[in-house]
Amino acid sequence: MARMIDLSGALENGLWGYHELPGLEQRIPAVEVQAIAMVRDDGFFSSKIVCSTISGTYLESGSHMLEEGRNLDEYTVEDFMNPAKLVRIPNQEAKTLIDAQILKAHAPRIEKGDALIIDTGWSRMWNKPGYVLQCPNLLPAAIEWVAEKQISIFGVDIPCIEASWSEGDEEQKGSMLRSLFQSGTLLLAPLVNLQKISRNSGQLICLPLKVQGTSGAPARAVFIED
Repeated sequence: MARMIDLSGALENGLWGYHELPGLEQRIPAVEVQAIAMVRDDGFFSSKIVCSTISGTYLESGSHMLEEGRNLDEYTVEDFMNPAKLVRIPNQEAKTLIDAQILKAHAPRIEKGDALIIDTGWSRMWNKPGYVLQCPNLLPAAIEWVAEKQISIFGVDIPCIEASWSEGDEEQKGSMLRSLFQSGTLLLAPLVNLQKISRNSGQLICLPLKVQGTSGAPARAVFIED
């Protein structure tokens, strides 16, 4: 019987967000979940949700960084369902810079078109102080290694993927992730519960909210073990 592991973090008041990053304080809204009608007063229950497309666990397409990139609604449901491989490396500490060598050392065989998930252990810090600003990052060589695999979806458990090598250099910032998007790879981040996966292969289903004209949306991601 298949075993299903939910890899999605919940949207909730007080959730971490990219508004914590310098320069984005006023541009990225904090997640807000507010009741606007109650059964006892209105006869029904409804809520208002305020968030960006990069809130909680989200799926991101090429138009996030490419002017001519595809929006998320241009993909089919089948694009969000793929064989998946898990690379689990030893738990990484705050601000660790992850190189390609550690990924190679722990990677199973990866086929073209697979979804590739990297477990750094950082999901243990979900919504705790330092989750965004102190998370481990991937060095350029590590992202290049991922790009070479020609994968369909790149999933990680860290909110900020690029290493601090690009901080302060606006021309270089985002350039490595741009190469992934140019190949058509979708980005799924940040993930939780990866420690509950007992195998390094399975099926990934990640269904984003169906929103027209955006690069991304919050998603429900599930790993299925056979």
